Amino acid sequence: MHPSVNRQKILIVEDEIIVARDIEQQVAGLGYLPVGIANSAEQALEMTESLRPDLVLMDIQLVGTVDGIVVAAAIRERFGLPVVFLTAFAADTVLERAKLTEPFGYILKPFSERELSTTLAMALYKHQAETRLRNTTRQLKALSRRVLEVQESERRRVAVELHDELGQSLTAIKINLQLSQRIKDQALTDITQENIRIVEDALMQVRRLATTLRPSMLDDLGLAAALQWIADQSASRSGFSVRFLYARAQPRLAADIETACFRIVQEALTNITRHAQAAQVEIQLDREQDRLVLRITDDGCGFNLDEMRTRALAGDSIGVLGMQERATLIGGELTIESAPGKGSTVELIAPWRIHEEIQ
Repeated sequence: MHPSVNRQKILIVEDEIIVARDIEQQVAGLGYLPVGIANSAEQALEMTESLRPDLVLMDIQLVGTVDGIVVAAAIRERFGLPVVFLTAFAADTVLERAKLTEPFGYILKPFSERELSTTLAMALYKHQAETRLRNTTRQLKALSRRVLEVQESERRRVAVELHDELGQSLTAIKINLQLSQRIKDQALTDITQENIRIVEDALMQVRRLATTLRPSMLDDLGLAAALQWIADQSASRSGFSVRFLYARAQPRLAADIETACFRIVQEALTNITRHAQAAQVEIQLDREQDRLVLRITDDGCGFNLDEMRTRALAGDSIGVLGMQERATLIGGELTIESAPGKGSTVELIAPWRIHEEIQ
């Protein structure tokens, strides 16, 4: 077996059994896994649906009234799988029809093992690249849509806070000032004291609103202090205990890394609060050589990773996409491990860059 091939599954569609067996042996000899042989259009579609191969090797001439080109089009439309034609037909009319199915290769019989090996490798690589691009595009669309939604939601929330709290305080001060123009003596002192109290409340409201948008300690004291603060806040509100572990006396990290780490932890804690039913949470911030390693672990109910990824691609789990996007922007990689009843771990690995390196 070729060590570089990861046993990708190949379905062979060929109506001549001797030729099909020969192709099967060659495919296996190249290190791939032949999962079946189909000799008709109907059988090819049934086996594709049941076996879910990584690639289909398709002969054009098949038994029955439907040829391989029609089958290839159906496979691409229904299953999105790559098809490589392996046929003796080289006529221009056949090639034109085949091109419409967007095949990943066209091999004329007889063929060499090298030609088959190269075509299969390139077809599988191209399909994987297209799949990654398609998933990334879907994620970006979902993320862009969610960013606009969150932006409007945040604007609405800030507007309500300003109107209902700060606006009320300023209105009360205005009324008191108008009243103080008509009143003297002891009553004026009482109004002044009330104005001072209202102004103090308004200042607290402004500080709370600013802290919600971005904690000032992230800029003033650094990532460790901000993570300790959000850990304490989450623990006090949610009922689970949070332990924050980090190496002390570390230099300040680059601003973009500190922001990304803080937001990833913030999102992870939000998800734990909403869904995990956890009793204990641990946040670890370490340096391993030239890499930053950030882990958020909980002992909650966990979740199915495949279902989570499906929801994320559909735009229903946008928090995960946001964390992954923040990790990518700082040159890092985010991984999530979880299983039902096993808790979960979110891990960020990123370059270690200190503040002075960013000019």
